[in-house]
Amino acid sequence: MLYPLLLLKQLFTGWLQRLFKYLLRYDTFRIKVVYPKLGIQYDSSIKRTLDRPILHAEVDGGKYNLPVFANQTRIDDLRRSRLREDDVLVVTYPKSGTHLCGYIVKLLAEKRNKIMQDPMVLPFYELIKQSELDSVPATTQRILKSHLPLSLIPPCADSSVQNKIIFCLRDPKDACVSYYKFTLGLEVLTGPVYESFDDWVELWLLGCVDYGDWFDFVLPYWGQKHRDNFLFVTYEDILKDPETVIVKIAKFMGYTTNRKEVEDIKEKIEFSNMKRMLEKNAKGQGSNLMREGKTGSSKKAFNERQHFLFNRMFKERMAGKEFNVYNYD
Repeated sequence: MLYPLLLLKQLFTGWLQRLFKYLLRYDTFRIKVVYPKLGIQYDSSIKRTLDRPILHAEVDGGKYNLPVFANQTRIDDLRRSRLREDDVLVVTYPKSGTHLCGYIVKLLAEKRNKIMQDPMVLPFYELIKQSELDSVPATTQRILKSHLPLSLIPPCADSSVQNKIIFCLRDPKDACVSYYKFTLGLEVLTGPVYESFDDWVELWLLGCVDYGDWFDFVLPYWGQKHRDNFLFVTYEDILKDPETVIVKIAKFMGYTTNRKEVEDIKEKIEFSNMKRMLEKNAKGQGSNLMREGKTGSSKKAFNERQHFLFNRMFKERMAGKEFNVYNYD
């Protein structure tokens, strides 16, 4: 019985992939940002890169470039919704420590409160149905993860209070590499969208990937760093000094921790343990969601030209922003 089911699955997957490839021929993502933004002469080879078919959802007339599940209907539902005072959002740009940071928050919270459960560590805010979110009783805390830009995060129902937002940053070069590797694991749905890593870096710098421009995403959140309901941590610090970050997050959430709890959480967030947990709960996607659990992957992945383009754009976009977490001087 198992073999026929596997055969049907393979046939369906192949059919679905061919269907998407066919449809994407007529849904070419046309770039709206002038290519000289990167300081490179626009030529035919670049046009080939920029005309790459990409499966996406254009929200608000193309203002936001989001994945297909975060379509206009879902975003409109979010706009009509309101957050609760005790809601906690773990926000990241894609491939910037989402599950790692989210798991710390979950482990801290579930020892003290009844919280929403999800096989992917935390429920994904832009993916979960609004009706399901609204039906969560007030006695259950809603802790959610999200890649949504700040402008799409709804306010609290009570305008006099503010829910907590924990933002996890990652070296953007490493995030770029990890995001590319992640897209390769999604080919079962979309087919091979990007012909090369070089194509990907150019599109990533232009913001022509799901969730858009890294700078446009990070800077509005960074502008809120002075507010008491915002906490910023980094992926690098979690790997380098997890105890300090665990205590920092716990204090932000109003929790008192002891050494044993911190050590227990540290052990559970170790790469091998987390990957095993996700493999078990995420239907085989653990290897795609957590690839290496290291820093500095861009040092080998980027060539000299890519480093130059990235460094120049980072310097230009971060000028005067008082952003001192990463620099590429």
